[in-house]
Amino acid sequence: MRRRPGRPLAPALFALAVLCLIAAGVVWRIAHQHASDVEVYFVRFDGTPRRGSLIAVRRLAPPGSVEARLAAALGALLSGPAASGQGGEPQVVTEIPPGTTLLGVRVHEGVAAVNLSNTYTTGGGSTSMLARVWQVVYTATQFPDAQAAQILVDGRRLEALGGEGVPIGAPLRRPAAPPVF
Repeated sequence: MRRRPGRPLAPALFALAVLCLIAAGVVWRIAHQHASDVEVYFVRFDGTPRRGSLIAVRRLAPPGSVEARLAAALGALLSGPAASGQGGEPQVVTEIPPGTTLLGVRVHEGVAAVNLSNTYTTGGGSTSMLARVWQVVYTATQFPDAQAAQILVDGRRLEALGGEGVPIGAPLRRPAAPPVF
């Protein structure tokens, strides 16, 4: 670039720097315009006797279809509350057994079919079984396209979960009042 005598170079460099900043901002906005939060439901136990309730914790989900966003939300749920490393969250736990994996998710005619590994059925008593069912149902039904959740285990529909017999044989909807267990 040839500089004409008597013209300072600084304004041209300033204009170039401003254009670079604007371009970087546009690229960042395009890359992040569809990412948004999803709710992942964990459990908080309070009082004596010990009573549990669901607590929504926000997680960032990638852009994409409802199934992709649901898979991201369920993945965050199965990773547990400490996986995010975010400070300031309420004291929460998960009743979903460690090692449970998401084998697939599909949304069809208002029902989110959530296929989990057999580990989901192991351990815990009645409180744990109720909590883990509602954790999945509430996480899966936050999307308008999924008003109910059908929990599958290794691709099969079970009538009940655990020795306590928590019914999961039909799609479950959020109750009018949040469950307490």
